[in-house]
Parts: sequence; C-alpha cells; structure tokens
Amino acid sequence: MSRVIISFVLSITLFAQVSWAQIASTEAILSPASTVSAHEKVSQFIAREDVAKTFEQMGVDSKMAEKRIAMLSDEEVSTIASKIDTLPAGGDFGGIVGAVVFVFIVLLITDILGLTKVFGFTRTLR
Repeated sequence: MSRVIISFVLSITLFAQVSWAQIASTEAILSPASTVSAHEKVSQFIAREDVAKTFEQMGVDSKMAEKRIAMLSDEEVSTIASKIDTLPAGGDFGGIVGAVVFVFIVLLITDILGLTKVFGFTRTLR
C-alpha cells in the first residue's frame, strides 16, 4: 500500500508545472499597454524640465541636444534608452555607504588584533 501512495505522490509532483509569481505594480495594472520607441523615450527624457535645467547649467542648448539625438543611429539611441531605465536616479549612494562600512570593519578588526588604536570601545587580543 505504501508503494502505491509513494508512486502516486511522485507522479503528481513530477508532472506538476512550475509557475512563477511576480509582484505587479499598480502602474503596470492600471495603465494601458503602450510601447514607446527608443527615440521617443530619449526625446521625452530630454524634454523634461529638470533635464533641460541641467543642460542649461552645463552650457548645452536643449534644441541642439534634440537635433543631435535625432542624428543618432538606432543602436546608439537604444543604448541611451536602456541606460535611462537602469541607472539609479540619485547617483550611487549605496557604493559610498558600502565603502564606509568596509573601512569601519577593517579598522575594527585591526583594533581588535592590536595593530591600530582607533576606537576606544575595543580591547586588543594581545
């Protein structure tokens, strides 16, 4: 009887399909599906007010930037569009925090080993 139960359970688990669940954002559910070409995405990014202000601060005319983007090849524009989607909005703050934590841990270990005396709350092993 146990062999029948084991074979039944194994047959069910072997033929079961795997499904992947993901969290769907509200924007993805409520907004209509619209495809934007890479040229349109970059043009919309350039037309933003904050980007135009940054161009002005750098001494670049926004109209000239639009003309230059229109002259780019499809491959170059798709590369720029993918970077717009993937680059962090506020810069790489996580790298700075990681570097500070790494330096703290190195100094803490050297204090504990007695090689340095930076922190007053550590005792050396020597």
